[in-house]
Amino acid sequence: MNPSLPRAVARTSNRQLTSARAVFRGPPTSSIPRIHITGNKQVPQQSHNKEQLRDIHLSLTYPSAAFSTSTPKRKGRKPSMSSSTDLIESAKRAACRQAVADHFNSSFTYVGIGSGSTVAYVVEAIAEYGPSVTGKMKFVPTGSGSTALIRHAGLSVLQVPDLLLEVGFHPESTSHQPIDIYFDGADEVDAELNCIKGGGACHFQEKLVSRLSKRFICVADSRKKVDRLLTSWTYIPVEVSPMGAEYVRRELLRLGSKDPKIRTSGPTFIRTITDNHNHIIDAPFPTLLLNSEADKQDPAKGLWTPDALLARVKRIFGVLEVGIFSGLNGPQVAKLDTDVEGVKPVKAYFGRPDGQVETLG
Repeated sequence: MNPSLPRAVARTSNRQLTSARAVFRGPPTSSIPRIHITGNKQVPQQSHNKEQLRDIHLSLTYPSAAFSTSTPKRKGRKPSMSSSTDLIESAKRAACRQAVADHFNSSFTYVGIGSGSTVAYVVEAIAEYGPSVTGKMKFVPTGSGSTALIRHAGLSVLQVPDLLLEVGFHPESTSHQPIDIYFDGADEVDAELNCIKGGGACHFQEKLVSRLSKRFICVADSRKKVDRLLTSWTYIPVEVSPMGAEYVRRELLRLGSKDPKIRTSGPTFIRTITDNHNHIIDAPFPTLLLNSEADKQDPAKGLWTPDALLARVKRIFGVLEVGIFSGLNGPQVAKLDTDVEGVKPVKAYFGRPDGQVETLG
């Protein structure tokens, strides 16, 4: 204990005690602190019963030199971490609210909700429509996190298997996108709307819901907008079989990945387990080209387009899914063969720290 700090000893006697939070109102001074003990619980003298004493708290206030815990503003001082975080969250909220205002419709039946941290603000905006609108809708999550988010907002959850059973299977039907719209974030978005997803280890479910959706709307803050993928974000998430993880890791090295690692969590470095009971390999590659720059591709140097790298990694035995969302979008796929993957967003909304929202697509 710091010897400069005054000690306070409270002797319990037959007096009324209540629970109060201990709050230091000032720094140690030469003045003697006042000890405030008030309450509504009777505690016997010399009692050592923990149940009787557990709600006892001291509040020390110093009569002089009181100070605030807030840091005084200084000229030229950089914004605090908390203020920077607030700006980022405000940017995310602005992007989500604009996206919902532009694309959410009361006639929808099924709405996909992604797993990104930004999507919480999408759910917030949708819930504000009230039960008269949302009560007739069902919301399709992409993981356990978004499932909890939907339920917490009082909205109806419908998992993908239940969705498919509910809509039924009709081989002659040309409609294979029952979800009206899908909102989700991204770890990075390039100039062609190709995305990297999987930072939250849910990209298999996210790709499944996107494939089943008529439209995917991406929401993010402006840090996620780049000219080419792997500019700021450094790796491609790859979901793999636990038994085959090391095999896949070595194959990724052959493709030019720089030190791919099996993802771990927590201070004990336990391998991350996905909702599908698989592992994730985070595979760094050089900055990707645009799909329109396929002529510059050089796999020997690790230079890939999003489409080419996605296709190549998916051919590795043991890979379930790759966190590259590229190729065609929902409306484009609706006009083509159903075997074609359509997971790219039709539009992206990027919130900026100044409160403005820019769009792509």
